Amino acid sequence: MQEPTFRKERSEGQPLVSLSESGDAMEREWWPHLERCISKYEVLWQMHVEPLRIPGSIYLRDSIDEDFQIFAMNHYTSYVNLARAFEKIEGHADDLKYAEEIWSNLQRAAEVAINATKAFTKIYRECTRAEPRINTAKLDNAVESIKKYRNLLHHPMRGTVKDGYGTRLIPRRDIIEKYFLWTTVMYHRDDSDFVPVEAQLREDFARLCGVLQDLWSQVEDASHRLATNREYFIRRAAGSASSTTASVLNPLAASGSFSFGVQGPVKRD
Repeated sequence: MQEPTFRKERSEGQPLVSLSESGDAMEREWWPHLERCISKYEVLWQMHVEPLRIPGSIYLRDSIDEDFQIFAMNHYTSYVNLARAFEKIEGHADDLKYAEEIWSNLQRAAEVAINATKAFTKIYRECTRAEPRINTAKLDNAVESIKKYRNLLHHPMRGTVKDGYGTRLIPRRDIIEKYFLWTTVMYHRDDSDFVPVEAQLREDFARLCGVLQDLWSQVEDASHRLATNREYFIRRAAGSASSTTASVLNPLAASGSFSFGVQGPVKRD
């Protein structure tokens, strides 16, 4: 049997599978807005998620490898929550009065990204008998920071105020406990303790996207070692016989650097 091979250049004229054309409704709708922030989401989707689907469908094959499915589920959930947060921020949902719900989206996006990374690490470890070099410390720190506002969901609604221009303000995360009571916000606040809600949300959203980009870049780098790993491709191709006929001609990596075909790495002349 011929050993699977691996190519590092995309065949000229061969289009890449893209979220814009082949993602589900949520991915297609929001990818034009989010691509510049989280381009590596698509890279990992091309490598590790799209090949799990029934050819010509957005649905996963039956009986696929559980670890791959866990990765796919968490990776997608991260995207959905980023998209929901972006939509609410851009649309000033409820005049940003319930901003803690948006921070909840951001925290969930981060936490499931960590879960996806754990699933990938398990796959990598079992296929290569080695540990991937992936550091989640930046994402862990981002989660702890976001929690300061997200955890307001567990407590009575906090008071917010508007400045003379109608901009909604919220206490800085480092002194938020100082303003637990509504009357403190109303009558005893120090205006220098408050920041615009929208600006803080945008800052946290941008920071999280940057951290996720870094994490997903690490996963992408680790994935390169899997490009010639037969066990990886056997596991990724698992599923019902009627749904494992996807073409090996689909290049599934970003920028044409790599081609992950469903049956294994493919070399093209």
